[in-house]
Amino acid sequence: MARTEFPDDLLLTQIRVIQTYAALARQPRAGTTRLRRALIHELRLLYAHPYWTDTAHSYADLVELRRLARTRAWVEAA
Repeated sequence: MARTEFPDDLLLTQIRVIQTYAALARQPRAGTTRLRRALIHELRLLYAHPYWTDTAHSYADLVELRRLARTRAWVEAA
């Protein structure tokens, strides 16, 4: 079963990944270098986070993190 207690910094990193993906989707093809580099940076932070070193964490935890981040981002945007 997926856990729902994630460190705040991990959750905020996932929110920034979602926001950067959205910004890339809105941007015309030219001029996306800054956004692509920001996305790579955020993804590195996300997947290298110490939270994932525990072998008890599974892919379901990552899915739950994404779901929670989307929910929180929508609430903050409203």
